[in-house]
Amino acid sequence: MIDLFRNKKSEDRIIELQSALEELQKEKDDLSRALENREEKIRKLSSAYQEANLALKAAEQKYSRTQVGQAGAVACLAEGEKARGQKVRPLEICRLLNKLKAFTSPEVDLTSAYIASPEAIPPEMESFIKPARSDRGWIVFCCPQLFTLTLVPPLPIIEGLVELGSAFHLDTIKEMLEIPVLVISAHAGDTLIGIALSPGRFEVQEAVKSQVKEKHSKGGWSQKRFERLREEDIRNHAEVIEEKLKALMEIYGPLTKVAVVGGDQAIIKQIIPAIKLPVVERRLERHDSKHPEGLLEEVYGFTCYRS
Repeated sequence: MIDLFRNKKSEDRIIELQSALEELQKEKDDLSRALENREEKIRKLSSAYQEANLALKAAEQKYSRTQVGQAGAVACLAEGEKARGQKVRPLEICRLLNKLKAFTSPEVDLTSAYIASPEAIPPEMESFIKPARSDRGWIVFCCPQLFTLTLVPPLPIIEGLVELGSAFHLDTIKEMLEIPVLVISAHAGDTLIGIALSPGRFEVQEAVKSQVKEKHSKGGWSQKRFERLREEDIRNHAEVIEEKLKALMEIYGPLTKVAVVGGDQAIIKQIIPAIKLPVVERRLERHDSKHPEGLLEEVYGFTCYRS
């Protein structure tokens, strides 16, 4: 009986130990899996840290290059380098107007500004207007977060306007393209006088040709005598221009609203008193006698700056 009791206790002990061993084995397996998961997390975190570190360094380098570029741009502007505007012909302006007309915003945040003088520039638009030097005013179209267009008009802005809306105010530009103008491209010995009712063509044009001495050659006349003779030639040339101008204005004067004048300053100074219209002086390219309508692309053309 004693042996049987001892054997029973031994068997129970063995079973107990085996159960404890299984529990320990299970705990060991759980700890092993937890350790493996922890090591895997450490590997992933380490990899993510390295990737983030590389991305941060790349971003810092990009930011540094951007700052250098911006500093260089600011330095150029500080040294007096002005932004370049793009010349826009009348036909291109019409296409631009069609695109702007189709542009609408539900936020009622589209800005249309027609600014007649530097004194009327709103503070928030100074940065857009500063690169665009003009004595004829500025036109600004602004869509927040998308674009800002600054236009230098071909003719002076008479009435200023700053307007917020769901669409751009374009009527003033359309009216400007329909203003009848007297065009005078005045050059020594070759002057063009024309009346244009629109950018497409001259309604009528007159050419004034005469002999005007261009340069003083070495030898022969003295400089003073040459200048005196040239002044006389210019005076005679200007008188012929005035005669042609008077005849044209008798017919087209009531239709014409403004005179656009460019070319030789000596001739312009002589003829301006004879022009009975508001005068806009422009730097116009010398006209092509065979294709004078090309001059109208400048007369009615805009200059566009993009921001």
